[in-house]
Formats: sequence, structure tokens, C-alpha cells
Amino acid sequence: MDVISPVPPKDRAVEGLAWYIRNAHLKAGDRLPPERELCQSFGVSRTALRSAISVLISSNVLESIQGSGTYVCPRKPINIFQEVYSFSDSIRRAGMEPSSRVLDAVLLVADLDLAAKLGVEPGSTVFSLQRVRYADGVPVSLEHSFVNEGVCPGIVRYDFSNSSLYEILQDSFGIRVEHGTDRISITTLREDEAAILGREVGEPAFYQRGVQMMSDGVPVEYCKAVLIPERYRFGSNTGSDAVKEKVGTAWLME
Repeated sequence: MDVISPVPPKDRAVEGLAWYIRNAHLKAGDRLPPERELCQSFGVSRTALRSAISVLISSNVLESIQGSGTYVCPRKPINIFQEVYSFSDSIRRAGMEPSSRVLDAVLLVADLDLAAKLGVEPGSTVFSLQRVRYADGVPVSLEHSFVNEGVCPGIVRYDFSNSSLYEILQDSFGIRVEHGTDRISITTLREDEAAILGREVGEPAFYQRGVQMMSDGVPVEYCKAVLIPERYRFGSNTGSDAVKEKVGTAWLME
């Protein structure tokens, strides 16, 4: 009696492709084997395999080049919710080089809303830093940070085009960001955002906002960021020490 798999062929092919990419240690730019070979390996039809490839193309895991074949896309950087968010670290973990273009870096006076988020008195001085963030020279996000200048006086003098905000806070001011709260939602790109990021107006994007704090709970930064979904991703892992072991390896391809 034949055993019928409870997993639909297309889903089986998606899982099979993800397994193959991991276990064959394929890197960005590597080409998949011929369709006939993959169909035989996964026990699926060519139709199911092509549907699975389409799913992974839409997820930016694979890309298809007409007349050449199907290739593995570069890995996306990932932000793990259980870790303190650092754009530069997440880019490096994906094997890419982070960089920034500073749009604005000024001191401003905190209004009631911003003062509440940073736990300071209204009218306090806040450092406002707006940057375009890149991975291997490709724009990934548009980020606006508001930093409690009271804990890092003089921070406006630093060059953030080549330096990480968190690295400067730690190295120059002895401030280590330990934890925070973040919210993620979906937005669409405004005209000004699309122009800066080289995208189309109205395209969907991630919208992230949150407050990062020191170990004693004193707020350091309130940040708002718009991120391109095809170039960035978010994940969660409740394991204690498993997070950093998984990031940048097989888990990124799943």
C-alpha cells in the first residue's frame, strides 16, 4: 500500500530546497542543480518544484536569471528581538559591510512627546541623527535617532557616517545600551522616503520604533526607522544562548 505524504508537494519542495541550500553550504551567487535532479531528490513534479522556486524568489532567497538558471540570493541582515538592536552588527552578521550617509545631525529641544519617550524634562537638549543605512552599498533603511544628550554631552561633534552610534556611546561616553522596547508595523513609503531609498512611492516597508536603555533603565535613544522588506528581516528566539549561534548560519535560510 502506497503511503501518501500529508505535506503538499509544493511545500515539500520548498522545505527540500531550503534543506539543500543549507546542507550543500550554498552561498550567495551559487546556482541550483538542474530541475530534473531536484525533482528526483525531493520526489515532486516539475510543476511543484517551480511553484516552490517562485515562493523562494518572492521571499528573496532565490533569484532566477533567464537562460542561465536559479541562484541563491545574498542573505538578508536580521534583527533578533531578544537582542539589543544594532544595525551595524546585524549587517556584519550577514557577512556584509555596513555604512551610513548622514542626512542631518543637530541638537534640538525636546517637546512633550519626545521628552516622555526619553525620560527627560520638556525643553531638554536632544541629539537628532538622521541617516540612510546601507549594506554593501545598497540602501536598506532610513533611520532617525533621538539621543538623550544629557548622558553624552558633545556627541553632536562626532562623525556618524563611518561610526556606529552604539560604539561611540560605549567607547567615548562609557554608555552601554543593555535592553529596550521595540514595535514593528507595516507602512508605505512616502515620496521623500522613496526618493532617498531609491524605491517607488507607496511600496510596503517595515516601520520600527523603540526606546533603548542602559542597565539601570535610563533611556538613551528613541529611534524610528523605515526598512526595505526585501533587504531586511526580523526574527525571535527564546533560547538563552542560542540566538547568536543561529544568526548568520542555517537559520537565516529557513
